[in-house]
Amino acid sequence: RKQKMKVGALCCLVVAVTAQKSYDGYKVLRTGTLDQDKADLLRDVQTDTHLDFWKEPAPGRSADIMTSSDEMESVMAWLSSNGITFHTMVEDVETLIQETKPAAKTAKSEGKRYAMDWADYHDLDTLNEFITALADANDFASIIPIGQSYEGREMKVLAITKAGPGAPNVFLESGIHAREWISPAVATYVVRQLVEDYADHPDYLDKINWYFLPSANPDGYTYTFTDDRLWRKTRSDTGSAAGCKGVDPNRNWGFHFGETGVSFDKCSEVYCGEEAFSEVEMQNIRDFVLTLDPVPVLGWCFHSYSQLWLWPYGYDYGAYPENYKEIQQLAIDASDALYAVHGTVFDPINSADLYPAAGASDDWYKSIGMRFVFTTELRDTGRYGFVLPKDQIIPSGEEMWAGFTTVVNKVLEDVQ
Repeated sequence: RKQKMKVGALCCLVVAVTAQKSYDGYKVLRTGTLDQDKADLLRDVQTDTHLDFWKEPAPGRSADIMTSSDEMESVMAWLSSNGITFHTMVEDVETLIQETKPAAKTAKSEGKRYAMDWADYHDLDTLNEFITALADANDFASIIPIGQSYEGREMKVLAITKAGPGAPNVFLESGIHAREWISPAVATYVVRQLVEDYADHPDYLDKINWYFLPSANPDGYTYTFTDDRLWRKTRSDTGSAAGCKGVDPNRNWGFHFGETGVSFDKCSEVYCGEEAFSEVEMQNIRDFVLTLDPVPVLGWCFHSYSQLWLWPYGYDYGAYPENYKEIQQLAIDASDALYAVHGTVFDPINSADLYPAAGASDDWYKSIGMRFVFTTELRDTGRYGFVLPKDQIIPSGEEMWAGFTTVVNKVLEDVQ
């Protein structure tokens, strides 16, 4: 009987593995540096087709486009006919996916409160176990359930409230785009250091309250582990005739919703949804953040990739917040501090100068009165893109901690 069960389990395993979408024969093409006209042309292509842009078209920069073997010829011909130069950045996407596959899930080792480590990528349960363990180990920390995802997964926030009522609040959000695995990996790395290394920086917890959401898109994130490594959106039913699921959660927020950099095609990677906050996950985050009193002094969104330190607004060129000079300077200072660790260059720029895109969470955070808001686009610059090798998690965390402390020290300057 035991033998039968084993065989049955093995069959299930084989089915689970073969159900994963294969990216065999897919390549990532990188364009040459784009001028304004060519960037605009590619932006139109992005919103009008279902091509997957790993790196968005922006003037003065290159774009990365993933193409299947079926599309390859026509995409290359179209680029050439429009005078856009390109080369192959990733020769075989599936090979990268296989090389960076997480090891089989491990139980927490004896004496450890959690299975989470930063030598590998981990699934949603492991992320939630990690924040729960931090809450259980510290009487000043707790877990706040903020609602369920579309598919019924609990969304959990780690609240670190040692500073107590009236102290400045900070909100950290990661994993809104499902395939950006380095985002929750680095965010949890930073939060572990923040909490477990308290003695090294007591003021960080004594004078500031922290709220951390490790997975802003739990259904999408889970789907990248089970079915499609490169899934980006939520997993909601959109009513698409073609069966396309999900909305780009970072185009779904209710501030200048749908104005720029989005598509209304339900099969597009940048489909913004029928209306602002159509996605229950974004409603949950919005409703929770609005309960925080005072309004957080800092909102932080972890993304990948491109090595950028972005500041708002992103919905249009030249749309700067009143205090943009201090935000810009802090982005520059944080990028300098990050560089000093491993020599990794992050470019501190305004989000819209990269490309205008409306409905992002960082714009909304700024719109409700947060003083500092950043989106950090983590490693790398495209050699691996979203499929970053696991041995880069810890160095990414180390350098981000340096940038992070620069920002926190600025926040502390104004705390009495």
